[in-house]
Amino acid sequence: MAENRAFRHHVENIDGYVLEYPNIGVDADLIQGYPPNPYACTKGQEFPLGTKLIQGERVWRYCQADSTEIAIGKVLQSPALNHASQGVDIKCNAIAAIGATEVQVRSTANIDTGRLAELDGLAEGYFVVTDGAGQGQCYKIKGNDIFATTGTPWIRLYDPLTVATAVLTSKCGIIENPYSHVVVSAAVCTAMVVGVAPITVTASYYFWSQTGGPAGVIAGGTMVVGTWAIVGTNAGTAGPAAALTTEVVIGYPITKCDTATETFICFLTLDR
Repeated sequence: MAENRAFRHHVENIDGYVLEYPNIGVDADLIQGYPPNPYACTKGQEFPLGTKLIQGERVWRYCQADSTEIAIGKVLQSPALNHASQGVDIKCNAIAAIGATEVQVRSTANIDTGRLAELDGLAEGYFVVTDGAGQGQCYKIKGNDIFATTGTPWIRLYDPLTVATAVLTSKCGIIENPYSHVVVSAAVCTAMVVGVAPITVTASYYFWSQTGGPAGVIAGGTMVVGTWAIVGTNAGTAGPAAALTTEVVIGYPITKCDTATETFICFLTLDR
């Protein structure tokens, strides 16, 4: 069994790219393609999900596309959360003491669908205690048992608990990694916005989503320099700040755009 520890790599290369890695269990878990290329997608995974790539004023995050091709310039989001994963139907099935790196949970509903029905399908995702003893703790998931109807699977964490949980009164939330199985953003965003596709991405392939600095973005309306760019009005496109209600600000236009469906340069501020 791999030793449970967490560390961070900070890597620079001759092209001026800086790589910042998320939690990794052991050196053997460190997946690295070299050199990084933010304008390519691959069938196989080359970096941990969420790896941050920086070059000058631009920033990217390593993602995996869902089962549909993504067009260049589209704004992206994580897959929509289901009711259970947000901490409504899941409780701790046993006491998890301070220092524990494994938590056993129980669902009050059948949630054995999608990633929850896969061994380690939630790996690199997040576990949070939403209510009861231990409330407020949030940890990265290293692996998980398969969820089967209302069974009692174990979730394995990178870092140890700092507060103990209680049987059935500690409620939990679990999500897969926000950079996993990303999709074109919905007309009203249903999850976290994770950047813009700098290339056309093949379905289910791995790629770099741009999150900071100048990027080509498809507009969903007239874009004016000197205001914000938002997402959540039209699917997969950026809109003007004047339309802001419950949308998400992704940056601000560097160039104007007079016609919807055309591309403008947006200075993204999702990640710096």
